[in-house]
Parts: sequence; C-alpha cells; structure tokens
Amino acid sequence: MSGPPAPPVPPSPFSDPEVPGEVLYRWFQAEERLYPVAMVMPERYQEAVRLVGRLAEQLRASCPDIPSLVTADAEARDAAQRLASHDPAMAEDLDLSLVAGAACSIRYRELAAQRRG
Repeated sequence: MSGPPAPPVPPSPFSDPEVPGEVLYRWFQAEERLYPVAMVMPERYQEAVRLVGRLAEQLRASCPDIPSLVTADAEARDAAQRLASHDPAMAEDLDLSLVAGAACSIRYRELAAQRRG
C-alpha cells in the first residue's frame, strides 16, 4: 500500500553547483551575525550597512558571474579593509570578515536571481 508521494524537499540554501557549500554557508552566516548589531549598537549598524553596500558595489563592478564572485571571495576581506581605511572609526568595532561575507552574499543572491530569470 502506497500513500501520496512525499512533498519535494526544498533545495538547501547552501547548495549551488558553482559555489562550495562552505563558502555559501559562510556568506549567509556573515549576514546573520552582522546585522543583529542594530539591536546592540544602532549607530554602528548604519556604518556596517554602508560599508557592506560599498563593497557590494565593488563586487557588482568586478564580478559579472558566480565563478568570478567565488574567486573574489578570497580578497573580499582585504577589500573591506581598504574601504574602511578611508574612515578608521568605521572599522573600529566591525568584524571585516563579516562585512566581506555579507557583501558577497548580497552579490551572490543578485547573480543567482539573474541566472534563474
């Protein structure tokens, strides 16, 4: 006796044939860990969002596809450091690895949406 077919299992958000799973996980975790700063230090949240946005803009200009984004990931923290160095107070309390991961996550979602579209 067989019952109704099992519902399809949604794909893991950490599964993409073009990106190692641990990289996707790190990008998504960076956002989850960075943005709660708003609850604890609202003034730093604005700075963090601004820095993530500036890095995401750079990634948009330099990463036209997912493979180039995966390659850029290795240098994203250094890029965040360079951007933050223009305003040393900006990077004072921020984990720049989280900034880099959050920016990569934003760009990844944009590229993934284009691929599906």
